[in-house]
Amino acid sequence: MDSALCTPHFAPHFASASRRAAGAMSHALVSRVDRAFTRCAAKTRTNVRHVRSNWIKRRECLARAISLDAVASASHTAPLPLLRDDVRYNHVSPGVCDACERSSAAREAWVKLLVGQFPSHAANIERTRAYLREDESYVERYERFEKVYEEYLNKVIEADSGVASGRGVGDTLMDMVEEKERLLRSCGLEDMFLGLKASENEICLALYPEMCRAVDAESDARSRTRLVLEAALAGNLFDAGAAAAVQNVAFCDVEQVTCEFPEDEQTKFTLDAAQLFATFAKAQEKVVRPEGGWKFDSFDDIDARMRGETPWKRVLIFCDNAGADTMGMVLLARHLTSMSSDTVVALAANSTAALNDITYDELSDFVSSCVQSDDVLRDLVGAGRVVCLPSGATSTLLDLSRVSSELAAHVNDADVLPNDWLIVLDGMGRSLESNWNAFSYMTPGVDVLSLAMVKSEINAERLGAEVYDCVVRLNTAT
Repeated sequence: MDSALCTPHFAPHFASASRRAAGAMSHALVSRVDRAFTRCAAKTRTNVRHVRSNWIKRRECLARAISLDAVASASHTAPLPLLRDDVRYNHVSPGVCDACERSSAAREAWVKLLVGQFPSHAANIERTRAYLREDESYVERYERFEKVYEEYLNKVIEADSGVASGRGVGDTLMDMVEEKERLLRSCGLEDMFLGLKASENEICLALYPEMCRAVDAESDARSRTRLVLEAALAGNLFDAGAAAAVQNVAFCDVEQVTCEFPEDEQTKFTLDAAQLFATFAKAQEKVVRPEGGWKFDSFDDIDARMRGETPWKRVLIFCDNAGADTMGMVLLARHLTSMSSDTVVALAANSTAALNDITYDELSDFVSSCVQSDDVLRDLVGAGRVVCLPSGATSTLLDLSRVSSELAAHVNDADVLPNDWLIVLDGMGRSLESNWNAFSYMTPGVDVLSLAMVKSEINAERLGAEVYDCVVRLNTAT
């Protein structure tokens, strides 16, 4: 977050701007936004410089520690112990990687989506360059990556026997995103969304205490659960892989008929603090649970389990994007553990960077900052009931046959039954584009919750849904 945003001089201006941008935002949420900016104003320039310095040091350590061969290395991963032994796990969601293997049209559709992310990438590489105080060679490295990645993607469309897959079939979406990360690192780009993630994390740390107060103010447990899930869904909007969906919420009216997009690409793809707060508020309006429920809706089953006699004792939450999305997952972990003294939640994040997905190191820092303003979470973390773990993932999709050894050990060390487990798959990449049927590969009794906002036409069409439809889908392995 830019240090200027955290000075008292700028706080009233951005709070006012957030109100103008929010439009139909509720009065209560406007008040929370204003209070969040007041908290942000209390931070000092020195503190922000300290945060940036820590990120730079961590990036340098990461660059030294991670080689190309270490990305997705099987020696550092293991199958999730909750997977069944008698069925071979497959991360594939119907109509995604399976379709890519056999259809050039399917591959072309995903290539079009991936190429469409380039403008967002270019805007954010400039942001990260400025954040890290790199010279112009940093941008040149990105331009080199974009050229070689586009060349690869163009080959993928017609190559029925594959380019990077090595399996004699067409490259799948998993192949495409993993090749992307390999090429980024070969061009010397460990984390091109570092600036965006650091900024959004800082902004959402200012909002987090107000969201806690909003949840705690609800009079009954069912209402608190609903609000927490709505916050999680609203946070999931902020996805660099679905930049168009974010822009439409940020710069268009509710019906998305009238849009005022900034001409400057940097502004278009990198929201400032006021825009982020306002966009989060508008996203909350989109995800409020209607009377008939969300498009995919298991809310009643979730509520019944949480308030029943046998709540989940162990929960794994596979986190998605930095910022508002991670804030939503921390709120969910806080709520789950607050509902039962027997519940332990592990928040798992990527072991290495991919788009704006939060990494394990970033997640640990985020939670450590949250506890400074939240006594409830501080006690839960202190008691070991909310923990952070590396997931082992290195891309935007999730392969549960390759989780980190730390996560596998955490599961193996838990002395509970299969039906005590809940796995939460947050976001499109982990729950829609992969692992739609993950429950069918789990040990009988394990519950899997898919939690996401549909943010792209290609996924909406595949699921028979509309863009911005919500997925709150609980399945039990049998």
